[in-house]
Amino acid sequence: MSGALSVTPRKTKHGTVHDVYFRHENKRIRFTIADTDDYQEAVKKAEQIRDGVVAGRLAFREKGARVYAAGTFGAFRKMYAKELEAEQLSDVARPLGILDRILIPRWGHVPFSELARKHGVDLLLDLRREKYQEQGIRRIINVARRYVTLAIRHRLLPPNTSNPLADLPLGQYIARDRVASHEEVQQLLLTGSTRMQTAIALAFNVPLRQELILEMSREHVYRRADGLWYRPPKAPTVIKGRPLELPLNATAAAIFEALPLEEPAVFGGWKADKFRKAWRRLCKNAEPAIDDLHFHDLRRNAGAALQEARVHPGIIALILGHKSTAVTDIYKTFDSFRPDLRHAVDVLDAAWRRLCDPTQHPQEE
Repeated sequence: MSGALSVTPRKTKHGTVHDVYFRHENKRIRFTIADTDDYQEAVKKAEQIRDGVVAGRLAFREKGARVYAAGTFGAFRKMYAKELEAEQLSDVARPLGILDRILIPRWGHVPFSELARKHGVDLLLDLRREKYQEQGIRRIINVARRYVTLAIRHRLLPPNTSNPLADLPLGQYIARDRVASHEEVQQLLLTGSTRMQTAIALAFNVPLRQELILEMSREHVYRRADGLWYRPPKAPTVIKGRPLELPLNATAAAIFEALPLEEPAVFGGWKADKFRKAWRRLCKNAEPAIDDLHFHDLRRNAGAALQEARVHPGIIALILGHKSTAVTDIYKTFDSFRPDLRHAVDVLDAAWRRLCDPTQHPQEE
């Protein structure tokens, strides 16, 4: 038998995995067993794999991209990436990520000629069992549909073949309507660190998405006659819109003016994964604990405050960065809406001060 077998348990966010190592024919063989938490069972499986490699029944691919046979689902991946790049306006990273993480590991070896509706139905059921949100499921299925449609256009399937994923039974998407109550905002501000308090204040007064809040910097702030304005950096994707520029109300302006000169970034490189953990910990540690509240819900609070103040829907869309053909003309005549934007963020400032004031009490309906 070849060299000694090394099995080392390693904890990940998905559970315990076991890293396996042994030598065979002057080559180092390494792989990971992730389908069991029991050490003895992992050792037994590792020994079976090692014996298969030594006997010639199993072989590991060389390091590098997996190669799929011509005509299979996985073999079309390179052409699909070229199609996305050729469109220019398409977001390349997101569909390729869905393809590489979910679809190709599942169907990469399946010939296009054998892909059937059953494959799509099984994928739907598995995604729901794994607690994917319905909106995320729709996004995954749409990528799969378009992938197969492009394969048909490249004649990888017989002419006049219909897309087997065209009419899968997708569930009804119900938009989330959760907002933070007056009491919940009070608890978040009392329990959170200074940095988290700043993030909460900015989420309400400059209602950008989380990733934009975390990368806010004084480098993107400039002064006009009516006060400070913020211009978000250019978007890496065209899927989600973002405002061209936003005026800063008194609360937001005070945050930027208080930044030290040597540190222009508001949060100093707060990574998204660490921020999410900090947010969950904050909601859990609040008294009483706050259930099912996302940081993104504070942005919905801001939208609700603007609607209650009867701000024009087009102005709300500009502030929130929503993409819609209904507000295309507003973007074209942006200069004429600057006074309305300034009024709208002042509305947010007043609403925020009422929300974070412990002496205020919500009115009973």
